[in-house]
Amino acid sequence: MSDNNTDRFNSIRVNQNGYSAQLPKFVAVLEDSPLLLYDHKGDLIRQYPNPGLKNDEASGDRLAVIDLENIPAGSYTLRCGDSSKEIIVKDKAYAELTDALIKALYYQRCGCALEKKHAGIFTHRACHTAPATDWDTKTIVKSIIGGWHDAGDFGKYVSPGAVTVAHMLYAYILFGDGCCDDLNIPESGNGTPDILNEARWELEWIMKMQREDGAFYHKLTKDHFAPFIMPEDDLDPEYMIAPTHNATADAVAVLSLASRVYAKFDPDFGKDMLSSALAGWDWLVKNQEFVPYMNPEGVRTGPYGDGRVSDELFWACCELYASTSDSKYLKEAENLYNWAKDGTQKPDGSDIFKTMIEKETEAHEKAKERFKNWKMPELTGLDLTRFGWSDVSGLGALCCLFVLKEKAGKVLGDELKSDFLKRSEEALERVNESVYRTSLRSDEYVWGSILSIMCNAMAMLVNHLLTGREDMRNGALSQLDYSLGLNSLDLSFVTGFGTYSVQNPHHRPSGADGIDAPVPGFIVGGPNKRWTYPETKQRLGEETPAARYYLDETPSADTNEVAIYWNSPVIFIAAFFNSL
Repeated sequence: MSDNNTDRFNSIRVNQNGYSAQLPKFVAVLEDSPLLLYDHKGDLIRQYPNPGLKNDEASGDRLAVIDLENIPAGSYTLRCGDSSKEIIVKDKAYAELTDALIKALYYQRCGCALEKKHAGIFTHRACHTAPATDWDTKTIVKSIIGGWHDAGDFGKYVSPGAVTVAHMLYAYILFGDGCCDDLNIPESGNGTPDILNEARWELEWIMKMQREDGAFYHKLTKDHFAPFIMPEDDLDPEYMIAPTHNATADAVAVLSLASRVYAKFDPDFGKDMLSSALAGWDWLVKNQEFVPYMNPEGVRTGPYGDGRVSDELFWACCELYASTSDSKYLKEAENLYNWAKDGTQKPDGSDIFKTMIEKETEAHEKAKERFKNWKMPELTGLDLTRFGWSDVSGLGALCCLFVLKEKAGKVLGDELKSDFLKRSEEALERVNESVYRTSLRSDEYVWGSILSIMCNAMAMLVNHLLTGREDMRNGALSQLDYSLGLNSLDLSFVTGFGTYSVQNPHHRPSGADGIDAPVPGFIVGGPNKRWTYPETKQRLGEETPAARYYLDETPSADTNEVAIYWNSPVIFIAAFFNSL
């Protein structure tokens, strides 16, 4: 990482946001001495023996993790040898964090001004309000204002947006009490929870991305990334680019999901979303020639290419069945799941999407040949514990486990639950292998490593919800601890939270607004040793361990960018712990 704050390093790592009084309080020590706990008056109130330091492969550190166990709300000082750290214990440790993670998406709003009464010092004028042009058919021009800027750039993408909204909606469905504060956004006080008000900003934009034939454009971007300027100064033309099966299926799924959630607050909006989802479904059925997205010649913005579509189809089928009770969607979801469970490329019994799955297999084989130096894995069945934009299988699992329930039947009920519980054990195994209790192995720190960590946390939380297992809950809690400073870098990866937090995210407004502090509430991608820029490799070299392969510097998109779909799984996790 950058050289700033190097004097802060000592022998103690903590969750810098603060601990919940009702939950375990993990602390890492890097010195073979007892850990001493002092109260706010300076009196020694507890001493924890050191269990012995162990080597942590991913970070290169020798450390031990100690649970402070039951201590009441208050402020404390920890000491280990010559090192000390302040900590705080609260009854509601994650309320402010949850609110900020959601409010960060407000700061990503496109097409409107961010006014001082809602944005504070982080204001800007309305941006990207000009009509957009169809990249392939330049005579087609359409106004598509709204949505969220996807990441550190100003592009807007259907699949990442759909996944972000899905994380938020399932957080609301499962633990609404943990994510329903007034966020001081323009819609606050309208009778709808603000997490849904904010998600609606993206949902309305997704609907605008649908063509008349039912397909959804893949993305709305410039043909290049903007320089580090404020969004209202980005005046180059925007383009609607290439409808895809992946974007269409993701849109079908999230609009179907949202149609149920918003029915209580705005029935007409709910009906409109379901109609849009059904039109997208019809296009998928009629257009079986699956081709993975690649940027057309002349377009250099993020591709979000995905060589698989079976996971998107599975999620879409589950959500449509939940919304319509039409058994054809259940049958197709079962067919796709059975294919996945067998791990073969034969869509057994799949009448509707047989051709598309075959095309998926062909596309994967071509990609393996094209990228043979990457040693691409074989195409296997759906991983029900994945919740990111490139594998949405877990979102279909959430629908089956918590929405359909008994209605899911034997295959998508009992069998899927058993499969999920088995797969989620792998996440806990990673936690137990890591001395820091981080759910990644040393070779798994890639671009956006935080997403893998938070997907593992989601998997463990879902296991806990199904079984009541505290080890699964605690495993998920440790991933939140990691993001807030209990890591080798002694750094909170969430802007605005923690004693030492990220200061220079790869985020254009934060870099161009003339304000020293970054926009708050964003989590950055984190350490990445596998897909790194040459400049990062030159700075950090080959000897730097994977969990320390990070630069808190604005140009370092490979380690320090923000993304809406990195914030959203943390919203899910933080909302759970905030709801307890």
